[in-house]
Amino acid sequence: MLKRIYIDNYKSLVNFELSLDSISLFVGANGSGKSAVFEVLQKIRDFALGKGKIADLFLPDNRTRWQTLSTQTFELEVERDTDSKYKYELAIEHDESGKNVHVKYERLWVNQNPLLKFESDEIQLYNDNYSEGPKYPYDGVLSAIQSITPRNDNKRLTWFKEQLERYIVTHPIPSLIEEESAFEVSSPSISLSNYVSWYRHLSQDQGMAYQLTSALRETLPGFQYFKFENVGRQQRLLMAYFQIEDNQSVGYRFSELSDGQRMLIALYTLLHLNQGGSQRKYILCIDEPENFVALPEIQPWLTELYDRCNNSGLQALLISHHPESLNYLLASPIGYWFERQNNGPTRVKQIQVDDEDGLPVSELIARGWLMNE
Repeated sequence: MLKRIYIDNYKSLVNFELSLDSISLFVGANGSGKSAVFEVLQKIRDFALGKGKIADLFLPDNRTRWQTLSTQTFELEVERDTDSKYKYELAIEHDESGKNVHVKYERLWVNQNPLLKFESDEIQLYNDNYSEGPKYPYDGVLSAIQSITPRNDNKRLTWFKEQLERYIVTHPIPSLIEEESAFEVSSPSISLSNYVSWYRHLSQDQGMAYQLTSALRETLPGFQYFKFENVGRQQRLLMAYFQIEDNQSVGYRFSELSDGQRMLIALYTLLHLNQGGSQRKYILCIDEPENFVALPEIQPWLTELYDRCNNSGLQALLISHHPESLNYLLASPIGYWFERQNNGPTRVKQIQVDDEDGLPVSELIARGWLMNE
């Protein structure tokens, strides 16, 4: 579980620190820094997994505009179990011209013991018993973590790398979802435009596919199953079959479904990632999951998400302005209010609900009463 994130000198996030629970809701005005937190998580994930070079992910323009600091600093703290607490540290240095960027240091610790250190163009690895392992020169263009291959003596380091693969950051846009797939992908894009290719990969886990199909049958009226059809040598078309009169079925191309139907399919896919034969635990960062979804449809999804986060090892970070999410999730102390004064740095505080008048939380926020207390 991701327990803490620290960000300094990234957009409006200055000396920013946030502790997280199994489910956390980010609330606040547009431009208050909520999405910037998701951006950082995505960039750290991509960098550590070798999906981007440091200069391509952390641009000079991403630094806080009103500061002159050249260094950006990031920290993640992850809890594996009650006895294993990981801490990842990354510092990025920009030169005065703003044209060159390099990793100042990259470190990974567990229970305050080192697993990896990269600084001064050199990687120092440590074994699972924290004794010194290999040491070798490295240019730091890509993450030191991505260069690690699994061995019997680096299972702790390998676990952390695999954990990052389970971070999913998304702002689903149903209209951008492509209906065909040329190949499988192991992770979704931010907009979920590659959903069909991702589902092509996920459907190899038959247990997960069965659980998702069952959930969609209860959620989408008439839905029966998915089926891939060959439309080329490698190209696959995802068809969704629905029941009509006389128990007959009719197939629809994914593009023929409504935005709301596609959104619900995406949301329930995210919800059921921990199902089937996989024991992997995912961290979902979803920006405005209620878009395109009707009120009676989002409440069951929120209820199931809450239950899974509390009972099944799933973790969720949500950004929302939707009354249904606010009223349901803020009934528990899991909400964080983001605000900026005069376009300054982001400040965040936990939302405390104590309304004697009995108004919904969403109404308190809309009137500006909740955060003025």
